[in-house]
Amino acid sequence: MSDPLRIGPDAVESGPGVSRRTLMMATAVAGVSTLAPEMLAPGRAAARALSADEARFLAVSKAVTGHQDLNPDIATRLFAAMVRTFPGYGARIEALSHLTGGGGAPEEILARAEEANQRQTMLGLVAAWFTGSVQDKTNAPMVAYYDALMYRPTHDALPVPTYCFAAPAWWTEAPPPLGVPVTSPVPVPAPAPPPVGIQSPPPPQSKILPTKPPAKEH
Repeated sequence: MSDPLRIGPDAVESGPGVSRRTLMMATAVAGVSTLAPEMLAPGRAAARALSADEARFLAVSKAVTGHQDLNPDIATRLFAAMVRTFPGYGARIEALSHLTGGGGAPEEILARAEEANQRQTMLGLVAAWFTGSVQDKTNAPMVAYYDALMYRPTHDALPVPTYCFAAPAWWTEAPPPLGVPVTSPVPVPAPAPPPVGIQSPPPPQSKILPTKPPAKEH
């Protein structure tokens, strides 16, 4: 029979109640369950509802960049950084939203923005998405690096700087296929031979008359 007053590592194990191991596991599970969802499953956190200003900023960003798959979380952070950096930035985005309402390609929106004196606002917004920074200067707020749009065109063959695709020496493997049809160049006909020059006869030479010896003096 175990002593209920005995103190030691076996005191809890010998009792009829919950073991110490079970108690520790339950405590650990309870602690983990209080963590933020994004810590338990990165990238699977519940999406926060965008405010009206953030939703407008995201819609304008999709229109001016031509990319419909922009990350809403990055848009939220980028909008907050732009508002802190540029006074009255919300009003500029509202003005751009009226210009993007008519649809069209980014080039067409840029033409309308230039007429409405919003060219620099649009170009600054496009640059922020492509560089991940709100300004092109030292110590400017950086919002996104790996997800900056400027790395997308070569993302299938070149990693983002300071990142790598896989294990060390991955670059020794064969490059991935281009994913586009490769056509042979159109044969170019050989150039025509240069025209044969017409050889002209040499000009006639004048006859050289023999010189007469000087006359002898008598």
